[in-house]
Amino acid sequence: MTVYRCPSILVIGHGELGLSIIDALHKSPSKPSFTTLTVLARPQTVSSLQKSDPAKYSLLHKWNVSWLPLDIETAAPEDLKLAFKPFTAVVYASGMFATDGVPTKVTRAVRDSGVKYYIPWQFGVDYDAIGPVTGGGLFAEQYWIRRLLREESGGMKWNVISNGLFTSFVFHQPFGIFGKSGDGEGRVVVTALGGWENKVTLTAAEDIGRVTAEVLFERLAGRGVDGVEYIVGETVTYRKIADVIEEKFGKKVERKVLETKGLREELERDPENKLVKYQLVFGEGVGCSWGVEGTYNEEKGIKMMSFAEWIDTHRG
Repeated sequence: MTVYRCPSILVIGHGELGLSIIDALHKSPSKPSFTTLTVLARPQTVSSLQKSDPAKYSLLHKWNVSWLPLDIETAAPEDLKLAFKPFTAVVYASGMFATDGVPTKVTRAVRDSGVKYYIPWQFGVDYDAIGPVTGGGLFAEQYWIRRLLREESGGMKWNVISNGLFTSFVFHQPFGIFGKSGDGEGRVVVTALGGWENKVTLTAAEDIGRVTAEVLFERLAGRGVDGVEYIVGETVTYRKIADVIEEKFGKKVERKVLETKGLREELERDPENKLVKYQLVFGEGVGCSWGVEGTYNEEKGIKMMSFAEWIDTHRG
């Protein structure tokens, strides 16, 4: 198998996940000595970041990260192919709010550019299990991208990282698990999607970054195989989420349940409501959780953060 001793790596995105991946790639003991790192971002972001986010700019500069100014949303496929061509590996870490069709366009362009190894925007739940119809077809594109990689990769090596839900999304209030009461008293409210014994796999962005770096460098060293790598920080019930928040915040939380029946009725009334689609997928729970047995981190002995540890680390 081919070994890439001086790889050039492109990371698309520099948000919570992208920055964690860049950090892990930079610090990984598996990194070949002459590895180069580049981050792709919109031209206006690249030109303004030094003023808008000097801390992030300084950090990336310290890590000797180069910039590729490009808007993947508006770029033509041929322009993307030309931009990706110089790189050994591409990691797409910025697809959560992408316009429909963009993840597929990027995947095809990476493949057609001659890039040797690709980790697509598939960070999340098990899109094979969820399929193209569940949640009003919310993850149909992700499902078909997996089919594309399996059937039409053209010799490009690839891996999907399945990590469940980013742990931080428990506290992303629009998502609906954690919130505050609207009566002015500011009580903490925890909402179970589908029911209290329903499970969800939670993984911290930092841990996703570390595993992504190790999978990538393993493949560039000629080891491993194409396919899905499952990872897990901790798989918990919504009841445990509420219990841990109650313990860590030191106050009793109000508990509610968002029933799937009501979510389906809401989706019938508003079929384009993405938030309801997300809540329905997690409420139904199919493909949203798995055990630690057989996961990449378990096989490699990589220590991951539990939900309680994440709160200790991120919320004091």
